Amino acid sequence: MRGPDGRASAGPPVRDDAAPLGVLVSAGVVRGWRAVRWFVTSMMGDTAYATFVEHQRREHPGDPVPDERTFWRERFAEQDRTPGSRCC
Repeated sequence: MRGPDGRASAGPPVRDDAAPLGVLVSAGVVRGWRAVRWFVTSMMGDTAYATFVEHQRREHPGDPVPDERTFWRERFAEQDRTPGSRCC
């Protein structure tokens, strides 16, 4: 294989813009951790109030939004009234 100067090169061309392997691995680990964290918090319901507030403001802009304590009290009361299927 010949380089741009016409001399034989030792191997395949090396890209100057390629990220080092360590950077790629750490970026993958961070991306994986964020995905796991998102999944667990979603499954546990940690984002339920924020999702509810976003929905209320988007779909019912004139209605008052209850505070977080009231939201959870009403949510758990509703689950007790109509248990349906759940793990616990």
